[in-house]
Amino acid sequence: MNKPVSIAVVGAGIAGLTAAYRLSAAGFTVQVLESQSAVGGRMAQRSEGPISYNTGARLIYPFGQAFHSLLAELDLTRALVPLRKLGANTSVGGDRYRVELMPGPRILMTPGLDWRSRMRMIAAGVSLARLRSRTDPDAAASYLAGDAETLADYISRTITPAVLKLLIEPIFRGTRSWNPEEISAAFYVSTMPHLLGKDTVYTLEKGMGQVTQELARRVPVLCDAKVYAIARHADGECIVRYQRLGQEHELRANVVVCATEGAHAGNLIVDPLDAERSMLDAVRYNKLGVVHYALDGDIPAALEFSGRQSTTRIATWQQLPTAPEAGRSHAQLYCQLTPEAAEEAHRLDLSNSLDTLIRSEIRQRIPRFDSRVHAVVNQWIPYKLPVFYPGYCQKVVDFLAWQSKESRSVYYCGDYLSQALLTGACASGNAIAKAILAHHG
Repeated sequence: MNKPVSIAVVGAGIAGLTAAYRLSAAGFTVQVLESQSAVGGRMAQRSEGPISYNTGARLIYPFGQAFHSLLAELDLTRALVPLRKLGANTSVGGDRYRVELMPGPRILMTPGLDWRSRMRMIAAGVSLARLRSRTDPDAAASYLAGDAETLADYISRTITPAVLKLLIEPIFRGTRSWNPEEISAAFYVSTMPHLLGKDTVYTLEKGMGQVTQELARRVPVLCDAKVYAIARHADGECIVRYQRLGQEHELRANVVVCATEGAHAGNLIVDPLDAERSMLDAVRYNKLGVVHYALDGDIPAALEFSGRQSTTRIATWQQLPTAPEAGRSHAQLYCQLTPEAAEEAHRLDLSNSLDTLIRSEIRQRIPRFDSRVHAVVNQWIPYKLPVFYPGYCQKVVDFLAWQSKESRSVYYCGDYLSQALLTGACASGNAIAKAILAHHG
């Protein structure tokens, strides 16, 4: 390259920072613009008083080649903290039992499952294992056959409705705030073959923001830069317009990488092309509401999911004992709303006061709760995870083929174009850096 190609990356989440890091290493001139006051997007950690919480991602899975390769490059593999044989108590209607969160033999012993369900789970596991070499856990669209039916229909057809009710529903509602009838089977079938035989997931020793903070240390990032327009200019350059600290700014670049949530991307592009408009109009995200409490006195560790048959607004209930050595000076209670309660909060405009929806229920579970509350954080994530609904993966395949076909001035990356996991977002940023290098290097 005679003169370094200038690249503006809009969004400092794991996808944008991965792309920026790769492009900078390849010799491009890179500037990252981030609307928030800190980097990380939905892979970060924030603190308010004694309460520390994740902005989105809570766990790292053992798969994800792009992400784990990046960890090794950053010398952060050593920072992985293993969590083995995770399980949760589960309440479905009046029944209470324990579920294993990783697919293994012990899950067959879930109370309430009949022998037919158990035998069909074994057969389904064998079928999934055969798909390991033909699926990519970083790309939901790698299993396009799953794009044609909902996860609820897939589980009922290939296993039994009992497995859907007792295992799939509480786990997906509790970990991802998804209802199985609203998503396709593609996420499940593209990831599950790569979890079989595994019993460990991970966090990071300095919190989930450790990776994005390290990446931001290696590339130029401007925070509090609220981009509101990305325009292609007649001379071939792009103009990125943004506001920062009350001032208007423009940044000219040869190439722009739009690495925001897909729900925001469509509002940023001036005069989008037909392929861009078609893709971005198809993007959907779910909402997530969580209330974090810091409590006086200690509580035992606990994790519980609830099924949709339970009369509760709380899908995930987690108790975290005090742990001064880990920076947790107070016991914490994590209460994640059910998908229905999140919609209720949105409808009633209660996103800043989620506590009012669930406190009466918590009082029944923890004696003298009000007197023990030391601090409260209402966390509202309006765009938590992209929803890979039936038919969506085909749109992703078509768009990615269009995007990679020829040199462009605006590129897109993110979990909505890969997989609804941080590993998928990282892989998307990695892939777009390779595409830009091929087109502009």
